[in-house]
Amino acid sequence: MVSYAHQQLRDAILSNAIPADTTLSQVQLAKQLGLSRTPLREALRLLEHEGLATVEVNKKVTVANVSPEDLDALYALRIQQESLAIFAAVRAFDPENVDRAREHLTGMEDAVNGQDYEQWAQHHRVFHMSLVAGVNDRFTRSIQQHFDHADRYRRIYLSESQTNWGRSMVEHRSILDAVLSRKPAEAAELLARHYSHTARGVLTAIDGDYTPDLMNAAVTMALSLRFQQ
Repeated sequence: MVSYAHQQLRDAILSNAIPADTTLSQVQLAKQLGLSRTPLREALRLLEHEGLATVEVNKKVTVANVSPEDLDALYALRIQQESLAIFAAVRAFDPENVDRAREHLTGMEDAVNGQDYEQWAQHHRVFHMSLVAGVNDRFTRSIQQHFDHADRYRRIYLSESQTNWGRSMVEHRSILDAVLSRKPAEAAELLARHYSHTARGVLTAIDGDYTPDLMNAAVTMALSLRFQQ
């Protein structure tokens, strides 16, 4: 029951089915999920640990807000970790993982043509996870969690303009091409710039005056990998 409640609420938050900064009562949530308060409280504790919600003393639950500060920190972490991971993965080069990424890139293209975001999102996750497969387990767990947390921002980016869909797919193809060419530093740079473009697109929508200093520094760090080859 705890796992069920946690997954249901987590999915609803990350898909924006429960909008950012929404406040709900635990009684209301328990009724909606058909659960007693005990497993719900434990599920909420897990969400709070992830930074997706805050449980207040009056039993109210508030979903974490979408903010430029959170976006900046999240994408800085993603760029740092995934740039290092894809750099290492390309150096090791596992053909099976690369073939999986190529297969799911095709799935992403089909989903874009069908304007099916949910299908695209499934392929998108496997595509990126395949490109960084094989790194340290601690690294992988952190990458997966940050990838999931970014879904709220991805939805904002892709909903802003049809052009963003096309640009995103061009960037994904370029990343895979660098991987296939076995160019680790180029793959890391393209990945960092791809995430930076997405984050900047979201910032344009939510706070065009905000300067993402953390993310900018993370991109610079990713570019420095060219000196490690």
